Parts: sequence; structure tokens; C-alpha cells
Amino acid sequence: MADGEKVILYVYDLTNGLARSLSPMLLGQQIDAIYHTGVVVGGIEYFFGGGVQRCIAGQTPFGPPLRTVELGVTHLPKDVREELLADLSSRFTPQDYNLTSKNCNHFSSAWTELLTGNPIPAARGSFHGIEQTYRATWFSSGQ
Repeated sequence: MADGEKVILYVYDLTNGLARSLSPMLLGQQIDAIYHTGVVVGGIEYFFGGGVQRCIAGQTPFGPPLRTVELGVTHLPKDVREELLADLSSRFTPQDYNLTSKNCNHFSSAWTELLTGNPIPAARGSFHGIEQTYRATWFSSGQ
């Protein structure tokens, strides 16, 4: 791991495009997607849903990712990552879940920050103008 391991954000649309097509009729406004994120490092995808979960990258129940974003590399050894994840898992329990203040996107940002020193791109305001999407809420109007 001399060069580090890539850290990649997997972005999913939980509606598989239905939010975009049905939201104007149902909500009276355009919602592009209901986003879910996971973080991949070392071929394993980590995400928050019923507690912190892990699986082989791309094998989540959310289907194929809508997009992937390379976030950098981590130089942390696997045993250190496991310790950090155990601590983070104690702060992201099923009981802690909150749609707007502690969701999968907040977990992805916290885990990424531990791995790379930076939060996910939306938290830095640089992900296609949808700053609120990954951090604060599931929804995005793309504006």
C-alpha cells in the first residue's frame, strides 16, 4: 500500500430515475433523484443503512451506481481503518438515523474525511451545484 488505496464515492439514485419523471406531477416541482452514497476503499463498499454496513463494491441492494467519484487515496493501514470504522459505527447506529441530519450521506462524508482528510465533494460545494444533496437531504432539484 505504498501508494495508498483509492477512495471512491459511489452515488446511487434510489428511485432509478422515477423521481425525475414523477416528481413534477406528484410534488409540483422537479426532484432529480433521491440519492444514496457509499464509500469504496480496498474493494469494499461501506454505507449507512440499518447501521454501518459493508459489502463487495457494487454489490449493494441499490443496483449499479449512478456515478462514481474518485476522492483521493488513503495511506491508513487496514487495521487502523477498522479501528476508525468501529468508532464511527458507534456514532452511526440504526437508532441514530435521521433523514435530514444523520443519513447515509453524512456517514459517507465522515468516513471519507477520516480516510482522506476531506469530506465528500458536495460538502466542499463542488459537486455539480447540488451542495445540499449528499450532506443534508436525500433530495435534489439540481439547482
